Amino acid sequence: MRSFSVAVVVTSAAMFGCVAVAGAAPKDYCAELQGGNTGRTCEIQLSDPGYNVDISMPLNYPDQKPIAEYIAQARDAFLNSAKSGAPHSTPFELKIKPTEYTSSIPPRGTQAVVFTVDQNVGGAQPQTTYKAFNWDQTYRKPIAFSAAPDDKDRAPLWQVDDPLKTVAPIIQTELQQQMAPPPTQSGQSTTTTSTTAPPPLPIAQTALYDPNNYQNFAVVNDGVIFFFDQGVLLPASAGALHVLVPRSAIDPMIA
Repeated sequence: MRSFSVAVVVTSAAMFGCVAVAGAAPKDYCAELQGGNTGRTCEIQLSDPGYNVDISMPLNYPDQKPIAEYIAQARDAFLNSAKSGAPHSTPFELKIKPTEYTSSIPPRGTQAVVFTVDQNVGGAQPQTTYKAFNWDQTYRKPIAFSAAPDDKDRAPLWQVDDPLKTVAPIIQTELQQQMAPPPTQSGQSTTTTSTTAPPPLPIAQTALYDPNNYQNFAVVNDGVIFFFDQGVLLPASAGALHVLVPRSAIDPMIA
């Protein structure tokens, strides 16, 4: 009878041990998305006479769940629109492609993935937007543009209350340089020319100082890159935009 009791205990422990090991296995988000696992990325490709879907999701980002949820929502919303029955002469298109970034500047490193989303649901041209995810390697939690002091689930990007007082003018100056046409030259002499300064860009100041437009970013060694959806700061004809704010201008402000 005694030996039977020991056998039961051992067997039960073994069973529970198996459950614990199985429970510790990482979740296969690529399989849930019905994608193809290449070892480094999850590839989701769907084709139909009415639509085309081409999505890549990196598998090395530390926090896979929110990325998988975002991909699923974007894919499903697109498919619902494509299958709605509204007539369209050309297939709808959805392309979501990642770019990965890292930062190793002390006191802690970061890892980011920024998705460029090109979507055409019947317009004259695709609409480009961004979706960014940032991870704090030391605190092991996502980085948010702003986070409340009692927010235990996210690490704040800034340690100041109003970073846009510094950041927004830099964005405006950098965009002016990026988007300005080449200066025109007048005069026939090769040694003496005059240049005409380009007109200021029609950047909406309300949008420029709206924190909601700065949620997509990537921390890098040189600073912080901000990504702006097409039509947010400038007319849609300017396309989607990204601007590096140099670390030298904001380093004391970064948390």
